[in-house]
Parts: sequence; C-alpha cells; structure tokens
Amino acid sequence: MKKDSASITIHDIASELGLHASTVSRALNDNPAVSKKTRALIQAKAKAMNYRPNRMAAALRKGRSDLLGVIVPAIDRHFFASVIRGIEEEADKAGLHVMFCQSYDDSDRERKLIEGLQRLRVDGILLSVAKDGGNEPDFYQSIIDSGTPVHFFDNAPRGFDAAAVVIDDRRGAYLATKHLVNQGVSAIAHLRGPQHLDIYRDRFKGYQDALLEAGMAVREEFIVDITSHFDNGRKAFAALWSRDAKPTGIFSASDYSAAGVMQAAQEQGLKIPRDLAVIGFANEPFTDLMTPTLSSVDQQTLSMGRKSTRRMIAHLKGDDSDNQRIILEPSVIERGSSRLKQ
Repeated sequence: MKKDSASITIHDIASELGLHASTVSRALNDNPAVSKKTRALIQAKAKAMNYRPNRMAAALRKGRSDLLGVIVPAIDRHFFASVIRGIEEEADKAGLHVMFCQSYDDSDRERKLIEGLQRLRVDGILLSVAKDGGNEPDFYQSIIDSGTPVHFFDNAPRGFDAAAVVIDDRRGAYLATKHLVNQGVSAIAHLRGPQHLDIYRDRFKGYQDALLEAGMAVREEFIVDITSHFDNGRKAFAALWSRDAKPTGIFSASDYSAAGVMQAAQEQGLKIPRDLAVIGFANEPFTDLMTPTLSSVDQQTLSMGRKSTRRMIAHLKGDDSDNQRIILEPSVIERGSSRLKQ
C-alpha cells in the first residue's frame, strides 16, 4: 500500500536511495558532513516524495520547536489583526513560525487552547486574556512554572505580575475626554465597559480624571454600562435621551458603541458634532468611513505586536532583563464627530 505524504519518514527516503537514515537526516538539515552532491540528491528525493518533517519529533530532539502560540479573542477584529501583523513581522525575522488561536472571550476555551499549545511544545505563548476573566492567576503561573513562558498583551490577568505589553488605557481615556473639554463640551457622558476588566476600569478612571481636572462633576446619570457591540451604543443613546438631563458630548470605551450612538442620534435629527460630540476608543478602520468621521483613541497595535514578540524572543534567548510591563502611549485621532473648533 502506498503511503500518504503525511506518513513519509526519513527511513522511507533512506530505503529508496539505499542510504542510512542518519545520512538522510543530516542532509535534510543541510549538514556539511554530507557531500553537496548527496545532499542535493536526498533533498530532491524528499521533495519528490512530498516529505514533511515531524515538527513534534524535531522539537523533542532539539528542545525547541521554533513555534510561538498566539491566543486572541477574535482574529476578525481589526485590533487583533493589526497586533497579529506586528507579531508575524518579528517572528519571521527570527525564523519562528506562529500558530494563531481564538478564545472567543471564553476562559474555558482559552484554558484548553493553552494546554493544547503546550502539548505541541510551542516555545512560548503570547496571550490576550479572555474578557470573561474566568482563569485565575494561579493557572497562568502553573503554565509558566511547567516551562512554557507566557507573555501577555492588551488584556493581562488582574493582579498578576508577569511580562505584558499594554496601552495606557487611563491616559487614552483622559486624553479623549480632555479633547471634548477643550472643544467646549460641558456635559460629557461615558459609555462604560465591563468594570471587572482592568482596561475598561482604567478608561473610566481616565474619564473621571479629565472631568475633575476641568472642575466638572462626574454625574451618575451620564454613565451607561455597555459591551462593545454596535447595538449597545444605540441602546445607550436611548437610555441617555430618556433622562431629563442630556449630554452634549459622549466618550465611549468602544468605537462600535460610539458608532451606534452616532447612528441613533442622527435618526433623532441631532447634528454631530454640533448637538452631540462623540469620541470612541480603538481607532477601528470604519471610523474614517463614517459621516462624519469618528474621532477615536489609537492603541498602537502594530507596536504592541512587535514589542511583545521581540521580548518573547529575547526571553527564549535567555535575556530576562526586560520582564516588566511595557505601557504604550496612546494618541487621540481628532475627526469630524468631535471637532467643534477649527
């Protein structure tokens, strides 16, 4: 029976050529101990037989797989797609392969993915923690203690001292709210993300910081809890407009909810930004395509991916000198939805 390509081994190649398996192995690894002519012969035969090396077996021999595992909540979100691009750029330079997985913000699935990546003997794991926050720091520590380094980006576990690359969410929210203040907006609402997550709790703190600095009260009726979906923005607008006091500006912890607010406001006949100035967070691609264009906070996603990977590579080389949290500086992208002053 003819073997399929997945089951072809160096022993099959050796048998075809009448050589020792050890010679085939050295030739496939381009070892100069095998003559150039023999190496070329063996490599040509391996290609003709559609030989694929067993990565797990190679990892066991070398103690390295040259494979990084990356877990994100969802690959189809622009934020994570951009981070992934940064990861791939740096991994490619280092000759590393990358395996991407999606947790869908489900901590049980995240746990299974981490354990699966361990079984594949990845050299390290880059992880943005699932937003349901179900895995305790002890779980991540057990993975690290077992010999698989885990570095975090974007969303790191709360109260866990480990290598991470994150944006300064508090600073970003402060800058976004201050931008509205500087535009002359005096009644600023906040669409607040889930407060069990550091990123959204910090964004709420940044909003408060800017208001207090400007001598403005943090008004409970101007705070609406959301998740990041478009429909939540529409519901948040409806909730705000059902109350007696109405804001003249909104800072949303999510671009998606900010977009929902804009659409709902325009359906009510409000002019943006004249009647309601809006700014979001994340700088999603669609923000520049709306009418008016949506102001937002840029999260330095490419830099986040690059820095996360560079530090993991340094760790794998034995350099742990930079094992602290790296905090990236956000920037406000001012667009038509919030620009009242020229």
